[in-house]
Amino acid sequence: MRTSRTLTLMLAALLAALAAASPAPAQEFPAKPVELVLPFGPGGSHDLTARAVASVAHQYLGQALLVVLRPGGGGAVGSQQVIRAKPDGYTLLFGGTGPNTIFALVQKAPIGPDQFVPVARVNHSPAVLAVRGDAPWKTFREMVEYAKKNPGKLNFANTGPWGAADFPMRLIARAAGIEYNNIPYDGGGPALLAVLGGHADATFGFAPQLIPQIAAGKMRALAVTGARRLSIMAGVPTVKEEGFDVTFTMWRAALAPKGTPPAVVEKLEAAFRKLAEDRSFKALIKQLGDDVDFQGSKEFAETWRQEWETAAQIVGAAKK
Repeated sequence: MRTSRTLTLMLAALLAALAAASPAPAQEFPAKPVELVLPFGPGGSHDLTARAVASVAHQYLGQALLVVLRPGGGGAVGSQQVIRAKPDGYTLLFGGTGPNTIFALVQKAPIGPDQFVPVARVNHSPAVLAVRGDAPWKTFREMVEYAKKNPGKLNFANTGPWGAADFPMRLIARAAGIEYNNIPYDGGGPALLAVLGGHADATFGFAPQLIPQIAAGKMRALAVTGARRLSIMAGVPTVKEEGFDVTFTMWRAALAPKGTPPAVVEKLEAAFRKLAEDRSFKALIKQLGDDVDFQGSKEFAETWRQEWETAAQIVGAAKK
């Protein structure tokens, strides 16, 4: 009897010791705020869209989504920071076509689809070619004619080498046979300020950042790079309508470092899916002159891969 009781006590003590030695169950993701790294400077369409995302994300993520600006290198600086981050879901990139497809291909930089796990695409939109409100050109064709007659005198502000502003302008220059002075800036905001300040003649931006300036008469939109006109800028023709076979759109998506656990990606994707359906979020994006165009992780991975393969051919031709 005493032996049985002794064994029972010993077993209980052993179980207690094992329980104490066992690690505590992992906290459910997310247990702290998530950083959304923006590879551009402030004031651009990516920045405005990211802040709209962050304003509602906490409702569906259960934690704050913190927008962190890491501009530089055409988007490479911020992209590489996320790639090097611990793949635990707490550091995401708000990537785009410019840095993570075009720049990655041109510079052969490892910041493309092989280095990330897509979480979700929020939207995508065409670029808008804009000049100052007092610029001498009222139409896209007039600007092109000026550039033809004055090689190298058109000062163009881009958002980084081969970025979302640089790439479509290179395609237009190739299609129209023009030369221009290409000036790099760290993002859409700085490029826009350069034009407003008279340091550059034109830039490519996106509706969210340009609409307030156009409404105030400070900027004038000359053309858009989409396959069709923007509903919010119905009077602005496409580059194709102006006679040049050029189209370009920029996507904005949350990307996680390669190796992020599938369960964590699923949770993040679910949160982004819910916020994409949020009425207040849709209204915010609408105010920016854009629309929500959500794609989940697997669907966007396919979209991105197809874009990557197509862009590789375009980049190859543009560099010749």
